[in-house]
Amino acid sequence: ACLRLQCPAFGMDYCFSYESEGVQNRVLDFLAGKLMMGLFAIPVEDYCAQYREEGRGVYEYTLNLPIEVKRNLWRVLDEHLAEGIRLPYDYYHRGCATTALEFVKEALDETKIVYDKSLYENSPTARELCIKHSKRALWVQFFALLIVGNEADEPLVGEQQLIIPTDLVHAWQKATVNGKPLLASEPNILVEGEPKVADGWFTPMVLAIILLILSIANLLWKRPYFDWLMLAAQTLVGCFMTYLICFSDLCCTDWNWLIIPFNPLPLIFWHWRKYWALPYIGILVMWCFGMAAMTLWGHVLVDWSHIVMVIAWIMIVINQIDTKVVCRIKYTK
Repeated sequence: ACLRLQCPAFGMDYCFSYESEGVQNRVLDFLAGKLMMGLFAIPVEDYCAQYREEGRGVYEYTLNLPIEVKRNLWRVLDEHLAEGIRLPYDYYHRGCATTALEFVKEALDETKIVYDKSLYENSPTARELCIKHSKRALWVQFFALLIVGNEADEPLVGEQQLIIPTDLVHAWQKATVNGKPLLASEPNILVEGEPKVADGWFTPMVLAIILLILSIANLLWKRPYFDWLMLAAQTLVGCFMTYLICFSDLCCTDWNWLIIPFNPLPLIFWHWRKYWALPYIGILVMWCFGMAAMTLWGHVLVDWSHIVMVIAWIMIVINQIDTKVVCRIKYTK
């Protein structure tokens, strides 16, 4: 979401877009929360060109504001533009839709945006909004739920829930300013684009089921290399989760329930697993039942594929206990 301002008298036509620094070659900086954000003034043709190259559409809605407010909005955007790229990246509190809303409110001064009462009927969480808008991109949902922590479970009331561009448009189409509709109901299509297609057959759940089948089969095969491969994968995810929770400044990376099954402790204390394996299995079983119950209840904390992967991890730990018992029986004979 961005704001397009035009001044025909001076031949100016810009999209004022609140964005972060490029993440393509700075993934580690993104995960550390070190990227910065700021307002950019991009010529409309350049703005549309980048979406056209990606096959994405651009839809324009007209803001029905008095000319004095529009002039004030240009002043507000120029002031924020002059501030430069100076704020830490925060997709939760300073997303593109959130800042577009704040800029318009700042230009309105004391005038209020009056929303339809339906905006206040529900109080979804940021996690629920993430799941709602990623149903056609299951891998995005999988990684989003892997990253976000408990901060994303706070209820969002009223304008707080307008953090997704499409939600902002829907809310503004029903909103009024000074008794007049805030947005024109029909969009002007600047760039034609196809809706994002759903994931192919290889979804996170397919991967989880494959791992589960192999883990169960390995109870009979007894292939140590598979157990160590699963341990390595669990440890890598565990290190990643530990880093996000303990060291990263990225927003919404506080406590995450996935840290219980995915943490580096099993590798560190693997030599002494005969002492902690059974209690650990009990904790994981309770975790799976708890996460499944929360999901069925409607409060999604993890993806179903996460739960299936944890069940596969339980099979690996069980396999290690069984191997230890068999070795002792053979030694006794």
